[in-house]
Amino acid sequence: MSIQGQGTSSAPTLNVSHALREFWRLPSMVIARFTLVSYIRSGWILGDIVLVWLLYAIFFLEFGGNVSYFFGTSGQGLGALAILGTVVLVQRAMSTRVYLPLSRITSRSAYIRGLVIATGILRIPLFLLLLILAASYHNFSPPPCIGFEGCIYGATASNILVGAIGLLLNCIVISTLIVAISAPIAGRWVRIAVLAWFAAVLYSSTNLGPIAALLKFTSIPLIPLATCYGFGSTGIIGWSGLLAIVIEVGYIVGLTLLGEYWLKRRDLILQ
Repeated sequence: MSIQGQGTSSAPTLNVSHALREFWRLPSMVIARFTLVSYIRSGWILGDIVLVWLLYAIFFLEFGGNVSYFFGTSGQGLGALAILGTVVLVQRAMSTRVYLPLSRITSRSAYIRGLVIATGILRIPLFLLLLILAASYHNFSPPPCIGFEGCIYGATASNILVGAIGLLLNCIVISTLIVAISAPIAGRWVRIAVLAWFAAVLYSSTNLGPIAALLKFTSIPLIPLATCYGFGSTGIIGWSGLLAIVIEVGYIVGLTLLGEYWLKRRDLILQ
C-alpha cells in the first residue's frame, strides 16, 4: 500500500518536470534563448545597461521623487530603450546568415515568436536594474537617502508591483511592434504606414485646429497604453485597468501573428 501511494504521488511531479522540459525545448523558446545569448555575448547588452544608468543619473541621481515620478519618467525612458534595443537585436537576428535556415524550415512562425519572447524578456532585467538604482541612492538633500522607501517616496511593494505590470506591458507592446515591422519581416509600405500613424498621433496631440481635431481618432489605439501608464500613479488597476491589460495582450498576440504572416510571404532570397 505504501509503495503504491509513493508511486502515485511521484507521477504528477514527473509529469510537471517533463512538461517544463518540453516547453523549454519548444522551437520558439530555443530561438529566444539563442537570440538572447548571442545578444549578450556580442556586447550590445552593455549598451542597454549604459543607457539605463544614464537614465538613472539624469533623472534619479539628484532627485528620487515619488512613485508617480519614477514610473512616469522610467516609462518613457524604458519605452525609448525598448525601441532602440529591439531594433539592434532584430537586425542582428535577421541578418542574411539566417536566410538559408529560414528557407529550410517548414514554418517561420517559431522564429518570430522567439524574437518576440526574447525582446519581451529583456525588458524585465532592464527595468529591475533601473528600479534598484533609483531605490538605492540619490543626492537630493543631506543626508542622502538610503533604502527603498526613502529614495522613492511613498513606495510600497504593492504599488511598485502594479506600476511594474503596466510599464512592462507597454514596453513589451512596443518591442513586439518593432519586431513585427522590422525588415525583412514587414514590407517598406508597412513601416511607412506606421511612421505616418505616429506623425498623425503626435500632430493631433500637440496642435490645435480642425486638422488636429480630425486626426484625434488616431490616438484611440493608445488608450490602453495610457491606462497602463497610469498604474504607477494610482497604484491600482481596477476594471478599466484589467480591460487595458487584456487589450494589450491582444496587441502582442495580434502583432506577433502579423509578423508571422508577413515573414511567410517574404521571399528572403531577394532581400
